[in-house]
Amino acid sequence: MFSRPQEKILRYLGRFPESLEKAWDVPRDLSLPGLSEAMGVVRSGLNQPLGFLESKGFISVRVAHVIGGGSRRRQVYHITQQGRVWLAEHPPEEVLQNEAVAPSSKIFGREDELRNLEQALAEEHAMIVGGLSGIGKTTLVRALVQRSPFASRPLHWADVNELSDINSILAAWFPEDKDRLSDREAQLERANYGDACFVLDDLHALSSRHSDDVLSLLSSLKEHRRTVIVIGRYPLSLELDWKETRLTSLEPEEAMHMLGEHLEDEERLSISRALGGHPMALKLYREGDPLPEAGSDIQTFVQETMLNPLDTDEISTLDHLILNPSPLPVNDLPHAAMIGALDDHALLRWTSQQEKVEVQHLVRNVRRAMLSGEQLKVLHEASVEHWDSYEDMPQYAVLSLYHQLALDNGDLLSSMDEQFERLVPTQDGAMAVIFNRAIEQKPENEQLHYWAGKIALHRSEKERVKAHAEAVHSLPLRHDLLYQLALLEGDEAEAQRLLEVQLNDGSDVGSARLLLSAAVQHLDDCVFDQPPSQESNEIESLLSRIKLPEDPQLRSPMTVSITMIQHGLALLAGNQQQANELIEVLESLSSNHDPLLLQLNFKTYLAFNPDASLNDLNERAQRVMEAQPSPFHRAIIGLAFSERLFPRDTSEARTCFEGLPHPDSLVVSGATAHRYAARWWYLRGQLYVEEARMAMRESAHRFRQAGCHKAARAVAQRLHRLL
Repeated sequence: MFSRPQEKILRYLGRFPESLEKAWDVPRDLSLPGLSEAMGVVRSGLNQPLGFLESKGFISVRVAHVIGGGSRRRQVYHITQQGRVWLAEHPPEEVLQNEAVAPSSKIFGREDELRNLEQALAEEHAMIVGGLSGIGKTTLVRALVQRSPFASRPLHWADVNELSDINSILAAWFPEDKDRLSDREAQLERANYGDACFVLDDLHALSSRHSDDVLSLLSSLKEHRRTVIVIGRYPLSLELDWKETRLTSLEPEEAMHMLGEHLEDEERLSISRALGGHPMALKLYREGDPLPEAGSDIQTFVQETMLNPLDTDEISTLDHLILNPSPLPVNDLPHAAMIGALDDHALLRWTSQQEKVEVQHLVRNVRRAMLSGEQLKVLHEASVEHWDSYEDMPQYAVLSLYHQLALDNGDLLSSMDEQFERLVPTQDGAMAVIFNRAIEQKPENEQLHYWAGKIALHRSEKERVKAHAEAVHSLPLRHDLLYQLALLEGDEAEAQRLLEVQLNDGSDVGSARLLLSAAVQHLDDCVFDQPPSQESNEIESLLSRIKLPEDPQLRSPMTVSITMIQHGLALLAGNQQQANELIEVLESLSSNHDPLLLQLNFKTYLAFNPDASLNDLNERAQRVMEAQPSPFHRAIIGLAFSERLFPRDTSEARTCFEGLPHPDSLVVSGATAHRYAARWWYLRGQLYVEEARMAMRESAHRFRQAGCHKAARAVAQRLHRLL
């Protein structure tokens, strides 16, 4: 009764529930672009079978809002009750049973490449799949991993973009991991766990800024004989001595099958030959489009046939999209209402879960080449204005930064002091790329080198910090970088020397802040379940050198900070009387209900009441946490409480610990964030023995980032015992 394409469409639509037939929001899979991807044929090739099924009453067509497809409603397709009855009466034949299950699983003319790739992977475990944009590299690999033996293994797939780094790649490979690792050894150990298949798509997009780290990751996977496939255009951004599979255009006789079967074979073959068997060109082709002249390249076809006919709104939307360095959620894009129109033109590429979108790379490259410098400037300015409206979201604030640097915005660096602490905790990889690119344009700009050095410090990239410090001629800025580097490296003598240099050259306020920071670093240089090793005299000496400013707005918080440090020393010394006296001093300046005083009172109670009941401790902890002004302050109390519970009641300690926020979810940066993270990972390693090695590595790394090398050594010793 039905042709093969008609039956495939009907069975595909039959997989979706009846409830979608009247739903306001429907998945993109039911739109023409979704059907095209699922069927593996061009969109115009579906017009005839869809029209036939609709005319016979087996499917219906309506307009609805497509999830993630912009605000405009679009045509979607549903199977009717008559269609469902037919499916019930005609079980699928074996040949059709597994077809049209997932987008990109159906390929044409690549059986030889598939067999060769499968055989090479069995021998080498690591392969490169290369070729031009739109040639079918991703489609080939997706088809491969759905075959045995790869289909039975966990698949870890990551798409690389301009702002990617090793952290974002691991996050894509392991989306189920809530705990993000920053220690390289811990990251490699996580990646090498279990028998899985790893795919890294669009490797050519990787910035040289992060190439060394990603190369180490891939080399480690290959060394451990993991199955690894990298996909990209040549030249790749990494020097990989791996076997390669290079894809070229399809033979026209194979490529013609991407076109609708309602066309005569002779016509399909003619179209396929005119488009050179290029898969993306065939996907972009619509019946009636003029075909390129003999000898014309695909870029010319895209420009003249696909882009020139777009209307003003469509081309404006496209132009705003081509400058994005990574795929983005549809609803947050400029001109989001027009996304559906571009999708109908087959100009967009969606991420695997269809939650983010970008322009097809071939189309993007062609369109970018068509724009003048002045047109690009206007687009960058519009992008800055758009992403500035999302300034409270770091992932978008960094996009504004990206476009501002492209515009050579001189005001940008003057505002980095305000933006840095907010952006670097979660956007350090992207910021590293952005500043690296800016330095390539202005290698003599010391401000760019200074901030690039600060980013490298956050990422523990010691050699990069040194290189940037050498390019900074301002002594205060250079000394700041080198002092932080000495702390990171654990060079106590050099750190002390540079601290003295900065104290001699700095203002009283700046010196006071440095001394307070150094005192806190010394105070926190320990792990909770080992005897303290701090030199209280050294910390007191640092505090005694502080010259409090006259300005009450500066003097008051510094006085509180000094008292808190002294309170910490009293707890370590077991001096309850002094601890209480210091709290009384602060009470005279505030009230009993001040969150800070509640925090200090709770820590004092924990330290000097070892026999307190768990119920009593838990009630006190909850009251204090509820009074704290921010998630970070609450987390500090919860972490101290969890540490106190271990090993007295491991089960209760785990319960408390599991309620703590992950370090990367807290909007804090610098040594404060690193110290919390170090303690969090250390306790995790104590509570979850199966994760101990990974957690201890990460804890030691974070302690070193905070300049707490005694604590780092203590954690490392515990790790060595585990190994």
